[in-house]
Amino acid sequence: MTNDNAPAPPHLRWNFFAFLVDYASFTLGMVFVNISSVMPALVGHLTESAPVIGLIGTIYRGAWLLPQLPAGEWIAQRPRKRPFMLISAIAGRLPFWILAVALWVGLTEYPAALLTLFFVCLALFFAGDGLATLAWFDVLARAIPARQRGRLIGSAQVLSGVLGIGAGALVSVIIDHPELPFPNDFALLFTLASAVITISTVALLLIREPPATQQINEDLPKLHNHRMAWLSPLTNDPTLRYFILCSILFGLAEMSMPFYVGHAERVLQLPPRIIGAFVVAQTIGGIGASAMLGPLSERRGPRYTIRIGSALSALGPILALVSHIAGPSPFSSVYPLVFVTLGIAQNVKFLGFSNYLLEIAPEHLRPKYVGLSNTILGLLTLAPMIGGWLLQITSYTVLFSATAILSTLGFLLTLGMASSGGIASSSR
Repeated sequence: MTNDNAPAPPHLRWNFFAFLVDYASFTLGMVFVNISSVMPALVGHLTESAPVIGLIGTIYRGAWLLPQLPAGEWIAQRPRKRPFMLISAIAGRLPFWILAVALWVGLTEYPAALLTLFFVCLALFFAGDGLATLAWFDVLARAIPARQRGRLIGSAQVLSGVLGIGAGALVSVIIDHPELPFPNDFALLFTLASAVITISTVALLLIREPPATQQINEDLPKLHNHRMAWLSPLTNDPTLRYFILCSILFGLAEMSMPFYVGHAERVLQLPPRIIGAFVVAQTIGGIGASAMLGPLSERRGPRYTIRIGSALSALGPILALVSHIAGPSPFSSVYPLVFVTLGIAQNVKFLGFSNYLLEIAPEHLRPKYVGLSNTILGLLTLAPMIGGWLLQITSYTVLFSATAILSTLGFLLTLGMASSGGIASSSR
């Protein structure tokens, strides 16, 4: 439970600004190499295999989530989390520079080699970010009071979103520019992404970590000595179990994510420059979600953010399905709305789900809650590859229909999420 009357943590304004710049610049940097449009387009230049394209989402989730359980157990015992956060973040962000150089020097002449390098760099990047996130969340929870987290996250998402509109337009110009033929267009995008993410790294260096409480240091050794202690939050807390179930169903929407771009180009016959419009649309979706749901999260808590965000994100595969049935037609002009829902879903993950997890986790178990839940959610690494396999043996109709059904079920289950202490007895 949160205590609104507790004294403000030290360096509150300084840390608020540092976290704001870190989150906003990292999110802005990722616009240039958007995982649901730019990265699939790059891999689509190198292979037509749907499962390989789906591997983007699998590596993204797997590398980010799976290492967190053992790391969370170890980090929970450290009185200071910031050094681990910095080492993991810096080490993980260097591979994007390597990939940019590889694209500039023309490694595309060897597609198999470039694909291998791309997936290795992607895995290292997200593994480093995932490990840094464990410590980042713990420092955030101690540095920024619960009710101000919604304001911080919402403000950062709106800021990065507004700047991201310009970045998305720039992506469209770069991809369509005659003097930047493939692979120079993607090389420039990865260079821009790496440069902007470097600003995020500098902001991380500026964060001042508040001291851990004495209670944390006393309890952790006892918890660590219990056999299977890493599993105890899941077995003892029904609220956590229900949260994980809702998160899995919400995340299964990513089955279709890597295939929207290919569907738009190959089935709906939209031009390649539409990728930039998709990036802008996704950014606008994120801005709208943050602007509307950020204040709601601050006033009413993250449950309502999760519910509304889940309902809106479920519309994405439904729109894609309707567009597919209609085929190349004037209705195809609404296809960017699919990416609007992706932007909503992306921001709701943090603004809603992550913030909710921080609220239900006891302070002395916070890294273990984050590590355990993220590791279990690592099952979602298979979602994009399952989507690719499903597309390979069936059709876009089946893929989009399955995604829509699972997303809708996820929304319905969020209506039963509790504020704390168990599953809610009503939709409130």
